[in-house]
Amino acid sequence: MYDKEIVDAICMNHRYEYCIVDRHFHVLEYSENLSKYCDSDSLQVAKIDFFDVSPELVGMEEEIECIFAGELKELLIPLVFKVPDFYINIHIYKSRASDTLIVLFENITDITKTQQESQQVTNENLLLLDEIAKKNTQLEAFNQEMQRLVDEEVAKNIEQKHMLELQTRHAQMGEMIAMITHQWKQPLSVIQSIGTLLQIKYERGTLSQTLFTEKMDNLLAQVTHMNQTVGDFQKFFMPSKEQDFFYIKETVLSVLHLVQMEYTLQNVNIELIEEGEASLFGYANEYTQVILAILQNAKDALLSSEQVDKQIIIRIQKKGEAALVTIDDNAGGIPEEIIEDIFTQYVTSKEQGSGLGLYIAKIVIENNMQGQLWVKNTEVGAQFSILL
Repeated sequence: MYDKEIVDAICMNHRYEYCIVDRHFHVLEYSENLSKYCDSDSLQVAKIDFFDVSPELVGMEEEIECIFAGELKELLIPLVFKVPDFYINIHIYKSRASDTLIVLFENITDITKTQQESQQVTNENLLLLDEIAKKNTQLEAFNQEMQRLVDEEVAKNIEQKHMLELQTRHAQMGEMIAMITHQWKQPLSVIQSIGTLLQIKYERGTLSQTLFTEKMDNLLAQVTHMNQTVGDFQKFFMPSKEQDFFYIKETVLSVLHLVQMEYTLQNVNIELIEEGEASLFGYANEYTQVILAILQNAKDALLSSEQVDKQIIIRIQKKGEAALVTIDDNAGGIPEEIIEDIFTQYVTSKEQGSGLGLYIAKIVIENNMQGQLWVKNTEVGAQFSILL
């Protein structure tokens, strides 16, 4: 007989089920719970056919015969699925005590499911990593595209800013040329009068050396004044390449020298008040253009108002290490519906205004010179403040 005690011990300790098979493939004996892994009806017949118990071995008769003949020590059929929910390994050995086979049914369900779950987690992680890699690739492509679009928009904005600055500069140049025309009218009139007088005196033979010298000195003074006006105009619009210290009063006076004649002809009085000598480090020409833009805004507001005594007051104050310049007018103030947006591009209260002058002034003071520019209405008009 086969080694029954050994088989029973193995099955008890390792949860195996077994059956004993003879040369005719009949089951001679089987363990109590073998029906878990086979059709229970097949165990109820007188002669139990081994292949009914384990149909997975059909077609393997030759291999089994090799076990009987001692040509194979063991035959292993791994990972066999059994209804309803079992995984088993089938081990076939030859009994040492008799011409029979010992067939062990090893329950590997827990191990197999653990391995399957582990593999599933591994597969899911691999899929997740693959998905993350794809998403990262897509995100990188998206970021590159967004960066390209941002770079394009930044370049467009810089170009637009340059165009706006150029447009504002051209508008200011047109205004300044008109002012120079006003300033040149008087000296040109004086030069014409001197020339006419000298011609008459010469023709009559009454031109003395003293009168000639006096009138020529007067004429040269008028030419010098005109030349100074052109020089101021050129300096005003020459771009500042480097920052430097400059006195605010001198800068404001250079602007007033250019606009005084036109403002006087239009009955606009400008008063400059300095409360402490204030200087700045920055671009003087850009600062003068801001002053001009605010003065022109105030002048246009005064000309469109019904105010008889048209007044602009420029006040320079030293505030510790800072300098505050306020420009007040008595034109009645900025309409409340646009005062919050007065520095916004293309916002203007003028019928023919471009809405660029104050917009560029804001950029110059706050972006280029790291200062502050704001406006508020007073009881009589508007007050612009520049803090640097």
